[in-house]
Amino acid sequence: MSTASPVRVCIIEQSYFFFRHVRVLVSVVSYLQHIYVESTCEQLVRHTVEKRCTLDLETHALSLTMAVDELHKALAELDELERQERHLVERLSEIRKAIEAQKLKIDDLGPTTINRLPPELLSQIFTLCIQDPKYPEKPLHRIVGVSRRWRDVVWNNPSFWTSIKVTQIQCKKSLKKQLERSRKAFLDIWIGDWDYNEKDDALDKPRALLAAIFLHANRWRSLTIDTDSMSTEFVESILTELNHLSVTSLREFSMIIWDDIGERFGVPYPDFLSPTRTPALQHLALKQAFPLVTFMALHTLKTLHLNFEKADRSPPVISMLTPAQSLTSLVLDGDSTGWSLKRDDLHLPLLDHLTLNLNNPVPFLEAIVAPKLRYFRCWFYEPMEFDTIEGKFRNTHDLFLEVDDWGAESLCRAFPGARRVKLSAWSTSFFMAGIHGSAGDLERRPPIDQWPNLETVTIGGLSRLWLDRWELDDPIVKWLRGRQESGLSRLCVRLLQIEADNDRLSTYYALLGRYCNLEILP
Repeated sequence: MSTASPVRVCIIEQSYFFFRHVRVLVSVVSYLQHIYVESTCEQLVRHTVEKRCTLDLETHALSLTMAVDELHKALAELDELERQERHLVERLSEIRKAIEAQKLKIDDLGPTTINRLPPELLSQIFTLCIQDPKYPEKPLHRIVGVSRRWRDVVWNNPSFWTSIKVTQIQCKKSLKKQLERSRKAFLDIWIGDWDYNEKDDALDKPRALLAAIFLHANRWRSLTIDTDSMSTEFVESILTELNHLSVTSLREFSMIIWDDIGERFGVPYPDFLSPTRTPALQHLALKQAFPLVTFMALHTLKTLHLNFEKADRSPPVISMLTPAQSLTSLVLDGDSTGWSLKRDDLHLPLLDHLTLNLNNPVPFLEAIVAPKLRYFRCWFYEPMEFDTIEGKFRNTHDLFLEVDDWGAESLCRAFPGARRVKLSAWSTSFFMAGIHGSAGDLERRPPIDQWPNLETVTIGGLSRLWLDRWELDDPIVKWLRGRQESGLSRLCVRLLQIEADNDRLSTYYALLGRYCNLEILP
């Protein structure tokens, strides 16, 4: 093996030493790099932490600032509320002082005006609040709820407890309490609203109630018996008990016997209606089914309503009515066939109202003499003439006539002083007699114009059918236009409301209004 040259050996040694130093240098550099990286990471972490801490501090500072602002705002609102509280407390104190001052002033002046009124006058005011004396319960219930004083006035005043109703819903306890509160005041008795019942004990309750009121018969002021829906046995028991009574204070008696009961049995005449047992009786109404052959009117009567059924033997009307010289109102219904009447044989000097619903009223009008008769109402069911009573009732100013198209002229002559008349629109003979031709020219005035003092005409029965029938040829319009053309006085014409379309009614009312003072009644 050949020996290396010195130069080569030197180069190799230098290269060894160079690489050795390079290795050391690389190690130093690696160490330095490691130290640098650690230092850099440390600085980066420290920087990040510092930055995060700075952000957290800034956030906390901002939150703290906002919280302080909210606190200041809340404190300001609290101050405002406390200020308002002090103001309200001061105001409340002022109001309380004013209330006390006002109470002292009221005490000085005394009670309110209405409460200063004596109980007697207050009772009269309460009485005016009761529209129907038969049913005082509802208004009185409202009155007693106003104040203790008003309640005491009602409870302690007997006059508010005198309307006694014997009905199916009435209980014995409340009835006795009412009789107790009425003390010694006169009583108004009403018996009715009893449904027919076939049970064995059905009459126990009504009989118990009747027994309670019969104990106070000496205080009865009025007695009304309505037999609608009553059993025949109950009606008989009432009449039987009544016929054993003496009712010296009774001023008014009314009994309605309905057809169904009248057909089932003959209702006896109430025997207690005599001068000795009812000496104060002034108002009497006996309707349906009573046998009136033996009836005799009491001389104390002021109003009388009788219903005459068809009978085999005619009642002596003149003799039964003659004692009632104090009559101011008379109503006669029913069948007048066979009445024995003489002209001007019945004198009723004080009679003011007369109502006849008879199948033939003319003979009674011939027989009666009533110089003060002011109001007359009558139904006429058959053709009849009134020539026999022409001019007889000159002082009668108010007429209510239910008559068909007959006898209009003679009827008008019988009551020449008529001022206020009520007719049916279908009684056209009153308006049309003397009218002829499409133009409505008059040969003579209609019968209704024979009343020179006529002021008001009330016309009923107008309907859509009336308007459909007459259209523009209306007899009422023609009559009124004829009056105006003849120079007769302008009348007040009252019509009941007509069911028809508004446009048509407006035209019709406007047409009538040209010739009269038109009033439309509800």
